[in-house]
Formats: sequence, structure tokens, C-alpha cells
Amino acid sequence: QRGKLLLPGFVDTHIHYPQTEMIGAFGEQLLEWLTTYTFPVESQFADEAYAKEIAEFFIHQLVSNGTTTALVFCTLHPESVEALFTEALRLNMRLIAGKVMMDRHTPDYLSEDAKQSYRQTRALIQRWHGVERLGYAITPRFAPTSSPAQLHGAGALAAQYPDVWVQSHVAERLDEIAWVRELFPKARSYLSVYDDFGLMRERAVYAHCIYLDAADRALLRQRRTAAAISPSSNLFLGSGFFDYAAANAAGFAYGLASDIGGGTSLSPFRTMLAAY
Repeated sequence: QRGKLLLPGFVDTHIHYPQTEMIGAFGEQLLEWLTTYTFPVESQFADEAYAKEIAEFFIHQLVSNGTTTALVFCTLHPESVEALFTEALRLNMRLIAGKVMMDRHTPDYLSEDAKQSYRQTRALIQRWHGVERLGYAITPRFAPTSSPAQLHGAGALAAQYPDVWVQSHVAERLDEIAWVRELFPKARSYLSVYDDFGLMRERAVYAHCIYLDAADRALLRQRRTAAAISPSSNLFLGSGFFDYAAANAAGFAYGLASDIGGGTSLSPFRTMLAAY
């Protein structure tokens, strides 16, 4: 028909499905935004019925925007993963997702024990990874909300299951980087924290990657680790700009991401426009 295009499905390399209902929650920068908006919303996903409702809506919105593959953060509740994978399986989507792992610097209602997190993640890998077109991603939220014990467990799982994905956040804001430096004083950089725990390898994807140096960029290439670039989220939260020229010169892989709900639209076209 006239006025219509047939295209391959789009890939969203970083997105938080539990934040679907809080798109556009404005007025804060990253760390305050998490506490004010994100954590209270994510606490609701312990409820199986609520998780199912949001998962079905989220998947429908992805497909409606032409996105047929996504790398997704769930919450720390296994129920959130079950709900998302169940709906993705029903529609035969190519979806990669994982339960968020976080055991410190979060509200009591949204924290877990490192051993429990390891056991739950391993069980979810065994249940879902490789089922039809689904894949599992080991998902520490970001270094400040994981203890060394939890990151060690995540690295052990990454070694035990080399064909699963790894995803997290890195170097999104300068105050975040300063916090990581206090928490991991022996690490060369924020990015190298993950490398120290065996979490940088092929099939690892780190969101944002704004404030990297030449050694970080070389490490991404060396480890065959990719960056997920979230231009609308970076603008919305005032985080900064990804350096495309430096990334191209270093030769590491990167892809675009909506980063809902820091990002403001599920449309890959709006994400591309923000990148431009």
C-alpha cells in the first residue's frame, strides 16, 4: 500500500518495563529520581496480578512501536520476570531480561540478601534462558546498589552460564561516579568495577557510558562489551552527552535505547531523533 514501509523490527538495547507508568516523572536528577519515583513504583511488582497487567501493556506498546527485540530490566521480584517472559513467550518475541539484583543503598522494602539474589537469579536462568526466543540477562542494577558479595555472585553466574547476557548501568552522572569511587576505592574506574568481578565479556551491555576515558573505551573493545546509548533519557535527566566520535575511534559496539522511564518515548524514531 502507498505510504507504508516494511522494515525489520527495531531493537531496544536498554529499557525498564516496571517504569512504564512513570514516564515523564520530572524534576529530579538521577539519584534523587530513583528514590522519589522509581523505587516506590517498582515495589508494586511483588504483586503477581499487577506485574502481569503492566507486562502485557508494556509488550503491546513495544510491538506497536515496531520494537520486536529488547533488553529489559525487571524488578528484584521474580514475579516481575515471570510475568514479562510469559507474555513475551505468548507473542513469540525475542526478549532478553533479568531480575534486578540490589542488596544495599536501597529502601528496606526493595532490598534483598546477596545469597538469595544469587539463588533466585540462577533459578530464573535455568527456567527461562533459551526457551523459544527468550534469553536471560544477569542484572545488577548498578554498582552502588550491589555489595561486593553480590557482584561476586553475579560474576560467578556469568562464568557458569557464558551464553547468558549481563546488563547494568555505568558512568551516567558525575556524582554517581564520585559515589562509586568511595565505595570501590581500589577500582581504576567505575567501568572497571564490573571487570574486576568478571562482568565484562561478550553479551554484556552497559547503559549510558557517558563519562568514560580512553582506558575505559579500550576495555569495552577488548572485552567485546557493548554500550546502550539513551539519548532521550540523558537529556531528560540532565545527565550529559554520549561521545559518538570517541566511541567510533575506539571501536567498541554500541546501540540505541529508549531507557523508559528515564527516556520519554518507546518510539525508536524519537530515540533516533534525540540521538541526532
